[in-house]
Amino acid sequence: MLRNEGQTVNQATAALEGKSVSEKNELLFARGVNFNDLPLWQKRGVGVYWQSVEKTGVDPLTQEATVTTRRRIHVDKELPVGPDYGELLSRIIDATSSVRRGCP
Repeated sequence: MLRNEGQTVNQATAALEGKSVSEKNELLFARGVNFNDLPLWQKRGVGVYWQSVEKTGVDPLTQEATVTTRRRIHVDKELPVGPDYGELLSRIIDATSSVRRGCP
């Protein structure tokens, strides 16, 4: 918002530097934005990571039902905070490590 008001990057950065969370919230509120009303992804950011999913299909040669594991990009717009965030990172790292080792 400071940039939209004509401040340079350096000016806007200097204006926010050293401010507490409540001071930053007041700065937003003075400009008509209630931080508590913003969606989580705007407050905490967005996580983008690989996620393993099982896919069922049919083997074209034997006509047998098969299940395989595939990876897809997952966009998480509701990142947790505190210890739950650390647990999320651990799960992502563990999943990535097992894929690199060739484990499902």
